[in-house]
Amino acid sequence: MKGYDPHTNGGQYLEDISTAYWVSDALFTALEMNLFEVINDFGIQGVTLSELAPKLDANPKALSRYLDLLISLGLIGSYKTIYYNQLITKDYLLKESPLYQGDSILWRKNLATDWSTLKSALKNGGRINFLPDEISEDELNQRRSQYINAMDNVAKLKASDCTRFFNDLSGAILDIGAGSGAMSLAFLARFPDTHATLLDIEQILPYTKKHIDATEFSSRVDYHPGNILEPEWELNQKYQLIILSNIVHAYAETENELVLKTAAKYLADDGIILIHDFFNEHDPLKAHLSDVNMFLNTYNGKVFSGRWVIDTLIHNQLTVSPLIPLETDTALIFAAKSPSVLKHCAITAIEQLIYPIKALGFQEVQEISPTAVVISDFVQHKCRYGCDFFGKKNCDANTLSMADTKNLLAKYTTALLLKGEPPTRDFQQKILAAEKLAFGVGYHKAFALWAGPCALCPNCDPQKPCQNTKDRRPSMEGSGIDVFETIRANGEHLKTLSSENDMIKYYGLLLLA
Repeated sequence: MKGYDPHTNGGQYLEDISTAYWVSDALFTALEMNLFEVINDFGIQGVTLSELAPKLDANPKALSRYLDLLISLGLIGSYKTIYYNQLITKDYLLKESPLYQGDSILWRKNLATDWSTLKSALKNGGRINFLPDEISEDELNQRRSQYINAMDNVAKLKASDCTRFFNDLSGAILDIGAGSGAMSLAFLARFPDTHATLLDIEQILPYTKKHIDATEFSSRVDYHPGNILEPEWELNQKYQLIILSNIVHAYAETENELVLKTAAKYLADDGIILIHDFFNEHDPLKAHLSDVNMFLNTYNGKVFSGRWVIDTLIHNQLTVSPLIPLETDTALIFAAKSPSVLKHCAITAIEQLIYPIKALGFQEVQEISPTAVVISDFVQHKCRYGCDFFGKKNCDANTLSMADTKNLLAKYTTALLLKGEPPTRDFQQKILAAEKLAFGVGYHKAFALWAGPCALCPNCDPQKPCQNTKDRRPSMEGSGIDVFETIRANGEHLKTLSSENDMIKYYGLLLLA
């Protein structure tokens, strides 16, 4: 569903939502049948249907139809009568791969029963599906093992993204609610002068240790059993790096306030807290799905806004970064006791900008290359022969020639595409505020182009020269930029309006050098 626009795709969008479980069930079945492993067993020559069907104990005709579906999903390929695994399958769906995700995927299948209770839970005001009282300790241990394996799969995908924000690191690491320890392992692997303490409840740590003992880093890891919801964790040192990965969304406000307060107490003066989680501002669809999943599967877990977490950290006298996006469905927040320490994090100016700009009220903020901006003489012809504002003051005052636009774009190395909505004056004021933010983090050449004729001054006198030259900016259309083609070229859905009830979208361009 990611990438779909409900205002553009309409009924097809709804149909795709309603049949999304078809796709997940197809993947679950392949993993449960070990289909990808069996194909892999046949080696690089691949496997025929007649060879594969008996290995899977499947009807050949039925299997053929199912394999066609997996081909359409991009999970397997075929050449003539031969089937083979695609690269994505080799990387993530074979158990021999270090990035194997099968445990995580099948754990999601286990959640289907909880999701089937959504209607009743909404009426009840909370979770209604609990483990039976008579569940045995063996069953609980099996469930813990499956959970840790699943979370290990996920953490491995994100861990290397988190380490890249550190140019150097030495000393003690504290991993709060460590799970499998995958996040700490990534830091131990990259920074040889580090040592990790993994804090989790005593029922989980044996499974943690099993994962750690399978690596070369077991001698650099200590285990500390404890309940992070207690006000004292009984640790006897302070730490250079404190990790809270996918911990915040497991609890409600009161618990998180305590956890963050206690974490701050164990932070070294030159240490950094790293919070990795889902946040409402980043990938909102996945964040809200995860939030409802917490509603159905935990006592009081929820997905928070980055703003709430940042404010809570500030309340504990910490200097805090903006929300930093990852390329996946999660994001990061860094905190330290002083701004100078936080400056050691390798956070780019763009990463610092995206969410503060989005917080101004933009729906989307997307980094693009200035070379991806499409310029066309058709656009200026359309302005001349299709716009009521052509030749008027609030149009002429904010246009560039096509040559000037091309020269301007050539001087910039990156740009942000800003998506918003009417009213025009509000949108243009937000564009100016975004430009000011960019200037403030070091982009002294930041320059914005907005949508439509200038609407900044409510009492503009069309008979007098512009009195607000400081704030006026060129419009994208008036400067020869084909907004439709630029938006489409950068992965967004945009179509012409067919009725007055259609959703209007505005776009601006913030150039950064």
